Amino acid sequence: MYSAISFTTMQLPCFNVFKQMFYNLNVKTVPNIIYELLTPRDLAFLIMDDGSRQGDGLHISVYAFSNKYVDKLMFTLQNKFNLKCSIHYNRDKKPLFIFSNNLWII
Repeated sequence: MYSAISFTTMQLPCFNVFKQMFYNLNVKTVPNIIYELLTPRDLAFLIMDDGSRQGDGLHISVYAFSNKYVDKLMFTLQNKFNLKCSIHYNRDKKPLFIFSNNLWII
């Protein structure tokens, strides 16, 4: 016997603007205006959704993004939030790493 809980979300036209910003032909992108869009709250949501502790630091799983977009996101975190970041290459995965000396900021 197995038990499970599932849910579905509604597709509402009001969210299409975000799809258009973050997807190009169904491929995930980071828009050019990410610096203006990203707030501390958004960073918290990103960490809660795609973040995990890695040693003394933090990995953010950005596997669905190309190297170009991972770089753009990393430079945005560095410039906007003054976070020391790097990209950890592990085979085909490339998580974004935030060093532990920045975690008190987050």
